Parts: sequence; structure tokens; C-alpha cells
Amino acid sequence: MKRTFSALIILFALSLPLLTLSGCLLGTSDPVEFYTLSPIPQTAGRTGPAPGTLIAVLPVALPTVIDRPQIVTRADDNRIQLADSHYWGGTLGDNFTRVLVANLGSLLAAKQVNVLSDAHAPDAAYRLSVVVGQFDGRLADMVRLNASWTIKEPKSQKTMAVGNSVVQEPVTGGGYGDLVAAKSRAIATLSREIAAEFEKLR
Repeated sequence: MKRTFSALIILFALSLPLLTLSGCLLGTSDPVEFYTLSPIPQTAGRTGPAPGTLIAVLPVALPTVIDRPQIVTRADDNRIQLADSHYWGGTLGDNFTRVLVANLGSLLAAKQVNVLSDAHAPDAAYRLSVVVGQFDGRLADMVRLNASWTIKEPKSQKTMAVGNSVVQEPVTGGGYGDLVAAKSRAIATLSREIAAEFEKLR
């Protein structure tokens, strides 16, 4: 009995440094931070939409490799990295679609165009679909966005315009906030290219 008790004391003494070390490691872990993409500044004082100018934006299609809760960065051509404590607030797909809708609404406001998500615009005059092939980057380096898009007339199913946008946006700092800001600017550039095509249809 005495021998068993002594063995337990020795085992506890040996495990105590490990418990202390694990506690220190857990105590110094970085807090989780959440990020959202931001739209371009909205146009003030816009009036209501004119009849027949409602645009519906379908949910943006993203590669599953980047549509994750964690922010994804590219290590090299064949490797990606998932951030340990930097997450999207909501999904990246919902973030992208929300910002695209807001950007187009602002850019086309002067043309009396109203832009909504597809779920809220069943009677739209035009429907926009966007398929993203690449939307990643490196901290303190560059964000790359490659997206193909199609504008259709829902009633006739006629394709009115197609395009492919390739955007590179510098990341001005080494933090994840800088990376997300660069991603927002890349979507702004994509939005301007799509808005220019919609203006041709007016």
C-alpha cells in the first residue's frame, strides 16, 4: 500500500510540469477574430428604381477550397494555409454576394437601377450569375480574383453579356485586416466592370 502511494506521488510530480506547460500554452493562445468584406461607399440621395430596371444577383459560386470558416491564404502555387484564429463573420460566399449587390446598387444608382439578391427579386429584368475561379492571396503581397460572369434576361433566357474579370490588388500590410481590405477592393473592381456592362444594356 505504501509502495503504491509513493508511486502515485512520483507520477503526480512528473506530470505537474506538463500540466503547467499545457496551461501556459492554452493561456497564451490568440483570441479568435472575425472579418467581413466591405462595399464601396453608397451613393447618397438615390431615388427609387424605374420600372423594368430590377437586377437580381444570384449567390456567388466559390471554389470549396476557399469557401471555409477560416480565412485562407496561399503559401505557394500548390499549397494553402488556414488561419488559426482569423475567421469570416458568416460565410465567404454570403459576404461576397452581399458586397457585390451593394456595390452594383451604388454604381448604378444614377441609372435608376435597383439591385437585389436573387431571393428578393423574382421579377427582375436581368439576372447576374458570377462564378469565381480564384480569390486568394498572401499577407503583405497580393490578392488575386478571377471571376466569370453572365447577364441573362430571365423571361427569354437570352444571354445579354458575358465576361471574365482578372483582378490583382496589392495587400498594403501584413495583417489579416489588410488582406480582407484588399479582397474588398478586388470585388469593387469586379463590380465596376460588371456595372459598365449593365450600362450598355440601358
